[in-house]
Formats: sequence, structure tokens, C-alpha cells
Amino acid sequence: MKRRVLSVIAIVVLLTLVLSGCRKEENTSGRDVTKHTGSTAVSPDDGSKKLKKITVSYAGGTCEAPLFVAYHKGFFEDEGLEVEFVKADFEKLKTGIASGKIDASVGNFAWFKAIEQGLKVKLTAGIHAGCIVAVAPPDSGIKSVTDLKGKTIGVESIGGGPMIILSFELQKAGVDPKKDVQWKAFPSAQLETAIDKKEIDAFITWDPFGTKLVREKNYLALVDIAKDEPYKSGYCCYTVVSEKLVKEDPDAAARYTRAILRSAEWVGENIDEASKIEVENNYVSVGVEENADFLRGYVWRPGVKGAKENIKFFIHEQKEQGILDASTDETELFNKIFAEVIPDFNGN
Repeated sequence: MKRRVLSVIAIVVLLTLVLSGCRKEENTSGRDVTKHTGSTAVSPDDGSKKLKKITVSYAGGTCEAPLFVAYHKGFFEDEGLEVEFVKADFEKLKTGIASGKIDASVGNFAWFKAIEQGLKVKLTAGIHAGCIVAVAPPDSGIKSVTDLKGKTIGVESIGGGPMIILSFELQKAGVDPKKDVQWKAFPSAQLETAIDKKEIDAFITWDPFGTKLVREKNYLALVDIAKDEPYKSGYCCYTVVSEKLVKEDPDAAARYTRAILRSAEWVGENIDEASKIEVENNYVSVGVEENADFLRGYVWRPGVKGAKENIKFFIHEQKEQGILDASTDETELFNKIFAEVIPDFNGN
């Protein structure tokens, strides 16, 4: 009897929501962006499914817009997920994954080495291309990647995604990235100062730092993965889910992936509003218009099928560069990296 009463109550609540068209009012003020929870609704696909609570990490970059939009615009909610955000750098993220305290995030091709070495995460889809730019000051005499031979290049981390991209381009230009250049690591916000102090000659990093200098100080963009092939046809950022979640609750992994891809599609169609969400909720530290310009420069093409081929490309290139072990089997590593939790997204 009690179960029947509860079922009737649930139906009444669902009908009320449908008829009124109501949605939980967004609380966009006073959030603790280091750690906060979004209360969510039951998945529309199956009203009988319970809420699934997951913890999602973020770093605080413009290109993470699909994460933030999924939270504030209800894409997680629509997929029946209750999400808690935790701000984490890569080291904290790895620890969180290992301990089971972090379930999902977004990541890039620089994670492949960590996965090769045992990091228990799976990439499940591609989100967008863009967000890495290599630059040189206008008076440096550096006009192309070839001119970097003998120079010192700044990066935000040794072995990170930006360094990997520029290493590819150096090798294509006949410049040995291990012997013909020097690499120095600085926090991204300090790379311009390092240029001014003559500590480095050029740098490559994530947005907004390089792109901002191109727009405001006439820096030359040597590499821009939102515009240059083969990068703009692929992906720089992917949906990432812990191996534990994929094994124990593949449905939740699929829900998370769908939510991010739906959000990414929405971001591409609503750049200004997406930028406003990021800025007003203190996820990024630039203005709304400037942030929107960065988002507008990315290639929003969320999908699964294209991501598979792109992952294989980066595995091969990183093995060629010696970043991945020479003994690593590329097919085996791909299977270790990728999990197909949904077959495609809008045919892609």
C-alpha cells in the first residue's frame, strides 16, 4: 500500500513539473566555486532511476565551459546526475581518481602518458578543438616555428599538452625538440614576464594568455590549434571518466558523457551566454566579452567517432616523439585510454 501511494505521489510531482514547465531556479550568486553541489532531477529517459551523485573536477579554464554550462543550465540535471564540483590541478586530480574521490573531469592528450603509466581513467568523447597557442613577441625576429631553433621556449609544464603540440611542429620543421631548443617552465600567468626579462624567447600555453597577447600586443601566433591542421579537425579536450565508474556504473558514465556533449553543442550555439556563466560564477578571471572571443575561436564539434581517430593520432605522434614508451602497443594503449559508453553523438 505504501509503495502504491509513493508511486502516485511521484506521478503527480512529475506531471506538475511537465505542466508548469518549471525548473529549479539557478543560484548564480554566493556559490563556492572551489566545491559546490548541484541538485538534480531524475533522468527523463527513465523516471524510475535514482539520482546518481558524482564528483567532477575542474581546473578553471575558459575551455571548460561545457562543464560549467552543464551544471548551470541543467544538462547534468536532465541526465539524472547530482554533481559536486571540486577544483583540482592535475596532481590533485590523479590522487582523487586513485582514491575514488573524483569520478569525472575533462582532459587532454597529455594524459596519455599518465594512463600508459597506470592512471585509471577513460576518455569517452571529444568536446572541441582549440585553446593552445604558441607565440613570439613582434620584435623577436621569430617568424615561424623553424626560427625557434636555438631558442628557449616557455611552457606551463614540462611534458604538458602545449609542449607536446609544439614538439610535433618543431619536428615537422626539422628542429629537434630535444636537442635544438631549451624548455623552461613557468606558471602561465608569468610567461609574458619571462619574455620581458629575456628568460625565454617564445612560449606556448593554454588560453587566454597567448591569444590575449596576439590581440593586444601584436605577438605573432606561431601555432594555433584552433586554426592549424591537423589539430582544428580533431580535438584538444575530451570527456574523462574514472575507470572505476565505467566498470561499476557504465550508465552513469554514459549520462555524464551525454551531458557534456549536449552542453558543448549548446556552448557553440550560445557563446555569449556561456561566457557570462563562466565569468559571473568566477570560474575564469577575464571579462565576459574577452572570454566570449576565446570561446568563439574554438571549433565546437562534440562527438565520439571522430574522437576515437583523434586519440589514435595523438598516441602515434607521442610514440614517435618518444613521449610514450617505444615498446607500447598503440592498439593496446588505445583500448586502455578509450571507453565507448555511448556509440555516437548526433551521428558523430
